[in-house]
Amino acid sequence: MIVTNASAFAPEAPTIDVREARWASEELENLIAKLGFDSPASMVLRQARRELISLMPNGNATVVGPFRVAA
Repeated sequence: MIVTNASAFAPEAPTIDVREARWASEELENLIAKLGFDSPASMVLRQARRELISLMPNGNATVVGPFRVAA
C-alpha cells in the first residue's frame, strides 16, 4: 500500500493550554506545601509539577520537532 498523505507519519503535536498548565502547577504546589516537602507523595507531585512546567512554552526554549530543548 502506498501512502499518499505524508502528514500521516508526523501527526500534529497537541497544544498545551498555558493557563490550565499554570493553574495545575499552582495547585500541585499547594498540595506539596500541605503534605510537606519530604513526603513520598510530595515527591511524586513535584515530578508531575516539573513535567507540567516543562510543557509550558518559554522564551529560552527551541522547538525541535515534537521536543522542546532549553537553550
